[in-house]
Amino acid sequence: MSIRTRLTIWYSVILVLGFVLFGAGVYVSVSVTMVGQVDASLEQSASSIADQIKIIMNGDGRVISLPQFDVFRASTVYVEAIDTKGKIRGRSTNVGTFENQLDPATITELSQKPATEQKPIYNNVQHTGAPPLRVYTYPLVVQDTGELFGYLQVAASVEDIELTKHGLLLTLLVVGALGLVVSAVAGAAMARRALRPVTEITNTALEIYRTEDLNRRVEVETNDEVGRLASAFNEMLDRLTRLFRAQQRFVADVSHEMRTPLTVIRGNVDLLRMGCADEESLDAITSESERMTRMVSNLLLLSQADAGALPMRMEPLDLAPLINNVVRSGNIMADGRVEVTANVADDLEVLGDSDRLKQVLLNLVDNAIKHTPEGGKVTVEASSNGGTAVHLVVKDTGIGIPPQDLAHVFERFYRVDKSRSRAQGGAGLGLAIAKSFVEAHGGRIEVQSTVGAGTSFIVTLPAYRPNLV
Repeated sequence: MSIRTRLTIWYSVILVLGFVLFGAGVYVSVSVTMVGQVDASLEQSASSIADQIKIIMNGDGRVISLPQFDVFRASTVYVEAIDTKGKIRGRSTNVGTFENQLDPATITELSQKPATEQKPIYNNVQHTGAPPLRVYTYPLVVQDTGELFGYLQVAASVEDIELTKHGLLLTLLVVGALGLVVSAVAGAAMARRALRPVTEITNTALEIYRTEDLNRRVEVETNDEVGRLASAFNEMLDRLTRLFRAQQRFVADVSHEMRTPLTVIRGNVDLLRMGCADEESLDAITSESERMTRMVSNLLLLSQADAGALPMRMEPLDLAPLINNVVRSGNIMADGRVEVTANVADDLEVLGDSDRLKQVLLNLVDNAIKHTPEGGKVTVEASSNGGTAVHLVVKDTGIGIPPQDLAHVFERFYRVDKSRSRAQGGAGLGLAIAKSFVEAHGGRIEVQSTVGAGTSFIVTLPAYRPNLV
């Protein structure tokens, strides 16, 4: 069963339940109101008649003097006076030739109770061949002695009330049925309209799968939950497109980077087979093999970092010795061509892996040395912003990075000066590795550069605070 069908059914069921509750409330309210009006009329008539009943004493005993019932009755009100033995002593003329009590069951019930427990009773009565009656039975009691001397029954036909109730019930059923049909049609239309973006998302996903066209997007028409779902789907497609293109570029870059050393190795191997190789050929094979080994090792590190499986040995580290070690190594790599110095504040500690952080700084320093002209300067600075974070800055006085390349310097195999970097032996993985290692420590890395003035790489790491660990 589709979601649209289920929504239509639920919408219709809820509407029907609401209408049933509303109809039941209206039906009960109307019934209670109409019956209450009849009861009030009967009670008023009974009270008026009872006030006119007199007990007269004579030599033979007490005589009950009944008033003329027709004086108090409406045209639809029936009155009977009944003694304690169940005999009818008087009645209104509209009762006609009907010989039985209006409500014999209530008379029988009350006759079995003592006078102190006699109370007025309302009851619905149906006589054969007569309309339904609402009968009010009122015990007649002597006020002074509390003696029961009879009953007064006042009744009214409720046939009009029953007809009204039946008409109301029929109207509610007809309106309810029409409402159910209308709600089902409207619910189906609303569900179809509400789920149209979901259908479009499904169709778009199928078309992308069949055509492999990641440029297709879903049109977002609303800002509700379904609209936000469509927006999220589009954002996911944007990310998938970037990842897919990055993967394609990555595969192409790896193929390109591997092709050059493999070509060199194969050419020198051919020379060896022909007996024309010399020591330089063997050195070339060794050099290119080592280059491929470094590339594969770096790719393995990046793969482990992406999977969150990079081996890390986290411990409190004093950054001063680590930075001084990096500066010494940097001066060896620079071989006097570039000056590498450090400016480190006191008491800078982070929680990290010393080998990984050293590799980050060495990659940044090595990159700075390669892109700084002879006589330039590379500086490693370390400072704190008040105890919550540590900032490591590697800046140089080199050629700088063009603005259009700044957003791509941390991408794998990306080179600002491709020919020069390849000639220097770089594969464009150093900055990508540095970024992965920094993020694995819960930090971030940024770059600022001005063409012709130099470049600064800023690494921000959480400061080590023993009381919070």
